[in-house]
Amino acid sequence: MRIGEGIDESRRKVYGSALLDESGGKTERTGSSRLLTKSDVLLGKDKRETVHLEKYDKDVVIRPLTDGELTEVFEMIGKVPLNEDGIPDLNLVDISTNLRALRFISSLGLVEPELSTDDVADMKFGVPGFLAKRILELSGLTDGAGDDARKFRPV
Repeated sequence: MRIGEGIDESRRKVYGSALLDESGGKTERTGSSRLLTKSDVLLGKDKRETVHLEKYDKDVVIRPLTDGELTEVFEMIGKVPLNEDGIPDLNLVDISTNLRALRFISSLGLVEPELSTDDVADMKFGVPGFLAKRILELSGLTDGAGDDARKFRPV
């Protein structure tokens, strides 16, 4: 007998049904599938937000970073010391490494205008940090993002 053979399909639990139950989702299989598709995955980086930069009195358009892009950022930062509560403490990261990471985040997340990290380095002081913080919030990693925000706090 193979795994699952002889099981009444109508009684088989849908994978992740507990999560669906908690969120009010359906746990039965219907024509409208709740399965994640490749197009669903690619939609994440398509989100856009207009941000006003006070120091320039102009707007820019940003997007969230992908998991792969965030991995590059974390590789750039290297080992990050943790606070007592297990949250990364970026205040203990080398300042030049931190500034490079903020410029890199800003460059990746800027949609309009599209700027290289060298271009971002030429911005007025504080702007790359402001942009990086908002991009990380939009990506779901900082205080503006909800419950997961406590896992990562930029400087």
